[in-house]
Amino acid sequence: MPWYVVNGCPVHLKLSGKAAKNPPSQCVARVERDGRPAKCCGISTLLCDWPVDGGTCDAPLCAEHGVEVGRDRHYCPRHAAAAREREPELF
Repeated sequence: MPWYVVNGCPVHLKLSGKAAKNPPSQCVARVERDGRPAKCCGISTLLCDWPVDGGTCDAPLCAEHGVEVGRDRHYCPRHAAAAREREPELF
């Protein structure tokens, strides 16, 4: 059974149907929890669209950590920082 962090609290979600076979991924954005670095672990609804070797980064991201850079286009925090340096007009 997958667990996620929702509103700052770790929770287990019991899923059924197609979601039980393919549960949503956990957000991989880096955060600080109790003074230590950790993964966000929120329910991901987005993927990073940063171009990488003929594809995209595809890091799973929650709505809070996906940085919107265009219509239906999001970057993870790490790639958003790189994009700010390369293309400041996006922000």
